Amino acid sequence: MNKLKISRILTLISYIGLLAAIFGGILAGGSEETKDMSIGIPLFIWAVLSLPLFIFIPGLISGSHKSASWLSYVTMIYFIGSILVFFTPRGEFWGGLMVLFTLVLFVTTMLYTRWKKEEEKTS
Repeated sequence: MNKLKISRILTLISYIGLLAAIFGGILAGGSEETKDMSIGIPLFIWAVLSLPLFIFIPGLISGSHKSASWLSYVTMIYFIGSILVFFTPRGEFWGGLMVLFTLVLFVTTMLYTRWKKEEEKTS
């Protein structure tokens, strides 16, 4: 496999991992008052928090380097949020996963953008 395919696969894996880590962090961050609530409330919170990431789904599917470039910038917002989650009580695990996935997502989207532009120039 060439480096462009590897970076795209890692981008998709880290994108899905970040969405899963956000959802896990929401579920783990509940208190005693929220333990008997339905799953609908955490799903709604997750959907609202993940909305900026959902915007990039069509671009990720099509393999657009412009979409990947913008996704790398949006990822930095999630990096700041994941650092805050990491330092909250009971948030070390999910916050750590979010930090890991945001870093991998940022690096792989930047590399994908660079390599995709090079490929388009040569073809």
